[in-house]
Parts: sequence; structure tokens; C-alpha cells
Amino acid sequence: MAKKKRRHERTGALIDGIDISVLRILTKSRKNLSIGDVQNMIKLSHVSFKVHVRRLIELKFITKERVPKMFKFILKPTKKGKELLTFFNNVSWK
Repeated sequence: MAKKKRRHERTGALIDGIDISVLRILTKSRKNLSIGDVQNMIKLSHVSFKVHVRRLIELKFITKERVPKMFKFILKPTKKGKELLTFFNNVSWK
């Protein structure tokens, strides 16, 4: 009997604190940050951080651009990502 693989998929656009932290770092930074730079700032494992980046790209909150002639990708927030961050910054948690 073959084992079934379980797939854990999120439904909807669930955003957590790590996603907001990534958007904050990318928005505040004046220089281009690579995936590894942001991962080190957040202090997450490569696999966990990759999941967050992939989801943020799918939701169109960030973009990933390849650096020519290097195996490096730069992350940048999109307009939609900046709007989401502004929303979270303006919400008062009472």
C-alpha cells in the first residue's frame, strides 16, 4: 500500500509577521538586497525563508530579479506590497 503525500497549502492571502518583516526590510533599505541578505536579517532557515518568498511573489507583493552574470537574485517590493505595508502600519491594534 503506497503512502499518500500530504500537501499543506494555504488558502486565501494569509500574511504573517515574517511576511510583514520582509516587506519592511525591503521598503526601508536604500540598497538592493539579495535573498540571502534578507534571510540573514530575518534569521530563518533557507527552506522556511524560501516558502515566504515564493508566497510573496505569487501574491505579487515582491519581485525577484536576477543579477546578470551572477547566481544572485534581488528582492524588491511592488506597489501592492508597499500598500499592504502601509495598511499594516496604519492599523491600530487595541
